[in-house]
Amino acid sequence: MKNKRYFRRLASLILILTLCAGLLSSCKKDPPEDPTTLKDDSEEFYLLMDELFAEWVSADGLSLNYFLADPDSFGIEDPDLTFGEATSPATILEGIQENQELLERLNEFEYNALNRDQQIVYDILIRNLSLIDIMYSDPDFPYYIGYIRPINGIQIQLPILLAEFNFRTEEDFDRYFILLDDVGRYFGEIIEFERERVRRGFFLSDANVDKVIEHIESFLTDREDNLLIAIFDDIANQFPGLSSRQRDEYIQRNRDLILDSLLPAYEMLLAEMRDLRGMGANEAGLASLPGGAEYAAAYLSYMTGSDRTPQNVDALFEQWMQTVFMELVGTLTADPQMMAAFSYGTLTQIVSDDPDIYLIRLQKAISEDYPQMAPISYVVREVHERLQEHVSPAFYLTPAIDRFYDNVIYINPPSITDDLSLFTILAHEGYPGHMYQIVYYLQQSPHPVRRALGNTGYSEGWATYAEMESYFYAGLPEVEASLQRLSKIYDLLFLGRIDLGVNALGWEIDQVADLCLEIGISDPDVVMDIYEMVIGNPLFYLPYCLGFIELSLLREEAEKSLRSDFELVEFHRFFLDFGSAPFPLIHEHMFDWITDERERARSRAA
Repeated sequence: MKNKRYFRRLASLILILTLCAGLLSSCKKDPPEDPTTLKDDSEEFYLLMDELFAEWVSADGLSLNYFLADPDSFGIEDPDLTFGEATSPATILEGIQENQELLERLNEFEYNALNRDQQIVYDILIRNLSLIDIMYSDPDFPYYIGYIRPINGIQIQLPILLAEFNFRTEEDFDRYFILLDDVGRYFGEIIEFERERVRRGFFLSDANVDKVIEHIESFLTDREDNLLIAIFDDIANQFPGLSSRQRDEYIQRNRDLILDSLLPAYEMLLAEMRDLRGMGANEAGLASLPGGAEYAAAYLSYMTGSDRTPQNVDALFEQWMQTVFMELVGTLTADPQMMAAFSYGTLTQIVSDDPDIYLIRLQKAISEDYPQMAPISYVVREVHERLQEHVSPAFYLTPAIDRFYDNVIYINPPSITDDLSLFTILAHEGYPGHMYQIVYYLQQSPHPVRRALGNTGYSEGWATYAEMESYFYAGLPEVEASLQRLSKIYDLLFLGRIDLGVNALGWEIDQVADLCLEIGISDPDVVMDIYEMVIGNPLFYLPYCLGFIELSLLREEAEKSLRSDFELVEFHRFFLDFGSAPFPLIHEHMFDWITDERERARSRAA
């Protein structure tokens, strides 16, 4: 179907832009006079939403497995069971044409004929398509960010995603084997994409290539004992209903595909990275590339869901850093003993290394400030030792839309420094962070296309907000909880500002060194590591810090508007019920919510 490539482009290129509220308003039409037209447009729009979701979720076999437990119940027929297509000049041209066709379809609808939920979807789609127009406006733009990246590249994500592939029926084993057999083809397309980045002068720096090579070499260690072999053996042996012969056949087939398909694909990628090392012409951030500032501004808007310009964001970060620093200094200078404990790392510690205990504590602690949701199940697993050096401290795997009561959180022990860090990380990933936010929203039974249109700034902003609030649930003295929270916010803003400066504002390493020096970092090797990190993973930190600030500012505005009528649990309910969306759109709808809250307060008073 025509919109399939739209979502494929959306996923592979991450080319989405934020439009200002005024431009969104200009897309809205006057109310039609014929009530029949109202009904027809609403019904037609539901059909379009169904179509878009079906095409998005079936664009590749991995997405289908993760997002739907029962594709048949959603009318998904003949899905693509491969990894889909990597970006190429041909797919870019096709995507431009099909995006235009989707825009034309959207423009046929009477905006005011749509209900509130449909209007939200409409606004998000218009915004996304407008961004894609900008992001495709130069043929070089789709090559500015690659598939292979040091922190979150496909070479890191793929083993984790395959390890957590959902085996719900016997047919899933065959689907899994098709994917394993497709890795070589898929990596071949990615390699061609990275070669094109070399030809255009946008490939990774040597320092970042070295990090990628190191990870691949680690993954290829002990071929016969690869983690995907051991994990699959356990799955097959525990899967109900399989005969002994079937188990043996599945185990052998998996082993053959790992050794003969997956690992050779990684070896091919490793050889290519070694060959391409030294060919990366770009040793600076996105803003240093031709038209890079325009691209970075658009990419920033997509990643964060914010409509602020890079210059405005930088000023906002600077203001927040100054405010947080002054609060830290004020608290510490008021209590010399506290200053000593903070300086030497001897503040109160919490004691328990059991993630399940922490999650239970968090679930109970948030009961007053966050809306209730139905019980769910979850497991906490440790990242495999061969991936630990290259993976984040923790992450949450999004559950299937139609089976969201099964959840998995991964923690990476070597990256977690102490029990308090574990506690706050679990708040980020579990309660009241990602797991709580996503499952809570799915329990409201939204149209599934909203999952396809999710915004990273919304989800990471919420999870970071949840993490920062969790310091007050950890059982620390309130002053110490506040100090720890402020310190973590400052560190996050520090990295976010460097990321923004290098990639969106064109900072060079001297400017990075100046900001590092302000917080006592003078070692040139450390400065260079930070510089290379943000070059290799452009704007990675911005959804966390800017998303957190945008959410905090929404809360602050709601508190000022409602004053004594403000209830934190109701603000959280509004934000969570709205679902993942750009912040300007949430802000626009918050005015109606504030009005409703005032009315409810008056009713209670009466």
